[in-house]
Amino acid sequence: MDEPHRRALLDFAVSQTSTVFYIADIGTGRRTRFISDNVEWLTGHPASAFTDQPGYGTALLHPDDRPAYFEAINRVHEAGELTIEYRFRRKDGAWAWIRDTLRVVDTDGSGAMAVVGCMLDVTAEREAVARVDTAEAVTRALLNSAMDAILATDGDGLVVEFNPAAERMFGYPRAAALGRPLADLIIPPEYRERHAAGMRRFRESGELILGNRRMEVEAMRADGSTFPAELTISATDAGPSQLVIGEVRDISERMAALNERRRLIQLMTDAIESLPDGFVVSDSEDRILFCNSAFARPYDRPPHAMVGLTPDDVAPAFFRHLRRFDGRLVEGDRTLVPWVAQRLREVGGKPIELELIDGSWREISRHRTSDGGSVTLRADITDRKRAELALRDSEAMIRRILEAAPVTVGMTRAEDGLILYESPASRRLFLRDPIVGDLSARSFFVDPGERERYVETLYREGGVDAFEATFRRTDGSQFSAAVSARLIDYQGEKVVVSSVFDLTERRRVEAEMARQREALHQSEKLSALGELLAGVSHELNNPLSVVVGQALLMRETATDAKTAERARKIGEAADRCARIVRTFLAMARQQPTETRPVDVNATIEAALEVTGYMLRTADIDISLELTPLVPPILADPDQINQVVTNLIVNAQHALAGAARPHRLRLMTSHDRRTDRVILKVSDNGNGVPEAVASRIFEPFFTTKEVGHGTGLGLAITHRIVEAHGGNIALEETPGGGATFVLQFPAHSMPARRRTDGAATAFGPALSVLVVDDEPEVAEIVSDVLTEAGHRVAVATSGRAAMEKLVYRRYDVVLSDVRMPDLDGPALYDLLEDRYPELRDRVAFITGDTMSPAIRRFLDRCGRPYLEKPVVPADLRRLVAQLGGRGADREGDV
Repeated sequence: MDEPHRRALLDFAVSQTSTVFYIADIGTGRRTRFISDNVEWLTGHPASAFTDQPGYGTALLHPDDRPAYFEAINRVHEAGELTIEYRFRRKDGAWAWIRDTLRVVDTDGSGAMAVVGCMLDVTAEREAVARVDTAEAVTRALLNSAMDAILATDGDGLVVEFNPAAERMFGYPRAAALGRPLADLIIPPEYRERHAAGMRRFRESGELILGNRRMEVEAMRADGSTFPAELTISATDAGPSQLVIGEVRDISERMAALNERRRLIQLMTDAIESLPDGFVVSDSEDRILFCNSAFARPYDRPPHAMVGLTPDDVAPAFFRHLRRFDGRLVEGDRTLVPWVAQRLREVGGKPIELELIDGSWREISRHRTSDGGSVTLRADITDRKRAELALRDSEAMIRRILEAAPVTVGMTRAEDGLILYESPASRRLFLRDPIVGDLSARSFFVDPGERERYVETLYREGGVDAFEATFRRTDGSQFSAAVSARLIDYQGEKVVVSSVFDLTERRRVEAEMARQREALHQSEKLSALGELLAGVSHELNNPLSVVVGQALLMRETATDAKTAERARKIGEAADRCARIVRTFLAMARQQPTETRPVDVNATIEAALEVTGYMLRTADIDISLELTPLVPPILADPDQINQVVTNLIVNAQHALAGAARPHRLRLMTSHDRRTDRVILKVSDNGNGVPEAVASRIFEPFFTTKEVGHGTGLGLAITHRIVEAHGGNIALEETPGGGATFVLQFPAHSMPARRRTDGAATAFGPALSVLVVDDEPEVAEIVSDVLTEAGHRVAVATSGRAAMEKLVYRRYDVVLSDVRMPDLDGPALYDLLEDRYPELRDRVAFITGDTMSPAIRRFLDRCGRPYLEKPVVPADLRRLVAQLGGRGADREGDV
């Protein structure tokens, strides 16, 4: 057969297959010698294109596959035969997968080698494989990404699949699980026999009794711990055998959440049940689904018996407990039951307040739920209603307090000062009528700068205390005041709550205090002067006692009239000195002595003896109009002397600036109707202005210039007079001047009994012990008493007196207080201890009653005393008084 016939036969044979045959040179160029015509069917390219154009076929290879193709061509000579797959571009541009089997052959027996290839289109095969790979990849991805454990076993229960979720859930790696019995891996021992029985039934029948359903089981981990799981199993064919697929979900969290939900539901149920308020849940048709005992109680039913009831069902039973419902009195009117039921159905409206017949209050509120039902709350608001009532009462009380309080209270808007509230006290302070219309407090400040500082402080610190400023009243008058305020939030605005305190009186008091401080300074100087006078008086007492006593004795023992007259003059001068000293003591003494009958006329004369020189040098004419036999008054003579002296000095000062002649009148009288002794001190000075007269007796009030008075004289006078049961007043004086009128209760003196002889003048003769460290004083006391008929012994110290008492008793003991060695107090204590019968017959003579220690001693012992200088008459009277308590007691021991 010739070549054309062979070629025709070959083309016919090839055309009957889907395989393309070709022959190509191995060498350079790799020219295609032959390619079957069916290549055009396979690729769309004509066969001539491959044989006529070298490299035509290789140019149609996919760029990514060319290197592998050329490598295979280069290796085929050595390998003898190779199969490669590559992508080839069809005429229509699509890529076809080609499986090319290459073999090296000697085509003509000359030894020249060529490549014979068979091209087979495997595109469909490759696509099928790709689909299988994709399906397997998807299956694997599903298994790997599944949240649940997926396990597969064969009919013998051996594991053939164990996904990653199963690894994480049970703690086994996939490789360790494959091929092992599933029961040994995840089924707790107590359930394995049941599992084995189920697998036997499956192998025998091919059916799973519990297949294709979800069930809750207990699974086991690799560490032996168990957990709740949800299991779904199903059977599937896998070739000649069947597989059991299991899907396991760990429901530990779900079960925990379910248990927690159940716990919370129970907790909520318990909480709702424990509520003191009623709670009910109803459906969209107002039927009760759930309620607590507090809600069911008024209906006399248990909570479960309320389920299914509507407001129409419960309203009649509830109505009998009602007194007031939604502001309406309903007690006893059962025609209102439907209205009450209708109101109970309303949802979302204003809460309903109701009062029960027992006096308690409830509030009912209903709220819509998402499913169309409702939740009803019935709360006990008894405390709130009572609190509201108490609040209203409190607000009313606060308003009454504010209205009645003397303290000013105001509320102003901080922004513009608009007055929101003002108490009556504030209106009175600012002389304002009740506010009508808008009124701003800005105009109250006289200085706008002060208000700016006030407001600035308020905003910075939230309040001010005692901010002082000058304010303006409605009538235009100004006054100083201190304002305290707080900045608060009231109804969404900044409001100032303030109180204004008028400082006018405080300013006056401060001025008065300043004046009184100056007066106190003057008083301290006066006190120092008094102490000086007391010291001087004390030093004068002893020599004056001697002069007074000796003058009296000289007068009484004089044998001629001339000597007696001289003694009289000396005695009068000494008496005058003694009275001056006593007056000094009276001015310096700070506490009253014992009261006794006082001759007012004699007191006036004594005061004039002290002030006489001052009055004469001031050219003041003194007029005494003293009524004889004026009854005495019961008083402290020194204080009454001080009163008269103060009035005389005050008159002298008043006359200093008046026109001459200067006259001073002192008058006494007795008003028998009221039995009061009247003393008048009158001058013809310029008088006392009316404004001054109302304050003339106030402490430290004076009209004199600074340094010319303390303002204490008349105040002390007023106090002394009133302390003695009297009164003092200022009267107008005809013709000008001032007259001070003093009135004291008169004192009735008991009638004196007359006796004869020495006893009548001086009492019975007594034995007297005189104790004094001043020999001259002791001598004059002894002379006076001896002249009076008494027997006198002298001791110059307390210790000497005690030595005398060892051998002798005395009717009277007269002792000085201040003495060296053993003083008067120590002597008295010894007498009280050793000779108690002498205690009531002891008296003291002292020149120092200003000392606090001596004053305390005299008050403590309660014994009578005389102040030096001693007047003989007073001395004899004291001895007679003491001797009357125990005479004729002298004798040797």
